[in-house]
Amino acid sequence: MALSAFESNRKSLLNSINCKNTFTLIYITLKNSRWLDNNLYKKEILSLEKTLKSYQTDAECYRVFEEEFVLICVNSTKAQLLLRDLEGVNDLTVQYLFVENRKLPALNYVRQVYKQNIASNAVQEYILNKGFGIDEFSTVFQPILHKNEQLSFEALSRWNSKDLGVVTPNIFIPVLDNEGLLIDLTKKIINETVKVLNKYKEIVYITINLTTSLVKDISWLIDHLNKIEFHENKRIAFELTEESLAGIEIRENLKRIRDRGHLLFIDDFGSGYSNFQYLAKFQFDGVKLDRLFIGDQSNKKVIILLSKFIKALDLKFIIEGVENYEQLSYLLETKYDAIQGYYVSHPLTKDGLANFIEEINLGLIKKI
Repeated sequence: MALSAFESNRKSLLNSINCKNTFTLIYITLKNSRWLDNNLYKKEILSLEKTLKSYQTDAECYRVFEEEFVLICVNSTKAQLLLRDLEGVNDLTVQYLFVENRKLPALNYVRQVYKQNIASNAVQEYILNKGFGIDEFSTVFQPILHKNEQLSFEALSRWNSKDLGVVTPNIFIPVLDNEGLLIDLTKKIINETVKVLNKYKEIVYITINLTTSLVKDISWLIDHLNKIEFHENKRIAFELTEESLAGIEIRENLKRIRDRGHLLFIDDFGSGYSNFQYLAKFQFDGVKLDRLFIGDQSNKKVIILLSKFIKALDLKFIIEGVENYEQLSYLLETKYDAIQGYYVSHPLTKDGLANFIEEINLGLIKKI
């Protein structure tokens, strides 16, 4: 393909984005160059073309450079499926950006998702060359406020690298996952969680996120949970996204976790295509509604219906992404159990968590 064609594609890409309001951008970079290994390059192209073929009516594809492609997908469900399938293609770097109510020119979003690619490559190269410094990672806790004023938290990891600076989770989590290093980080999060639970008996539970790779073989998890000798298992909960729930072996592994007494939640509920199927197939304790639902009041009726359905299954219904009172006010008819978001609090360090719990105990936190 001639350079002028790439330039034309880039122009068409920007024009298309500027005509859209809400969409997903997917930036794909081939790891093999035809200048270095033409055979691997051709194999990579064929695998990518095969994957994209089944989405040709759902996603626009623009080849913007020799080894770089940008996809635009308006349907968020199709975007999730496409991202899942792209994960199965070897030797690709894939980053995505969800844009809602576009306000900036198209180039801003293309640059943003491209910088994510650059950052991922830099993080991967840094880890391969300098190793994995677990001490640079810290755990923060975002409150989950229950209607009865009880309090839970979600444990989240943060990385402040002495060389790279602050690296966001959407960059470092996939890299660590791909390099097989996420188990060590998750063990650290579990340890920090147990310390907090031991100190604050009023916390109902703390949730910890598990990715697909972490639940395919959970022997590491069971061994670690046994070693920490924390016997209030119901206070350690786990969150799994829909992408983590494929396969018979996953079902058996989740059963082992739940048989220990741990709570299980589906995270980002409603963002995928088969959440209801998973509610029937697996035993869960609750769902966390995807934050994308909260951004638009037109979703009010959908949220109300979802909440009634979830509660009819005797599951907990947690609403994520509540950022202000206006959003909360149109949810008052919803049968939710708890909310999470900046309206309640940003993620807190251990010191911030202590202050927050004190304010809860003194009745100084907003009631919901």
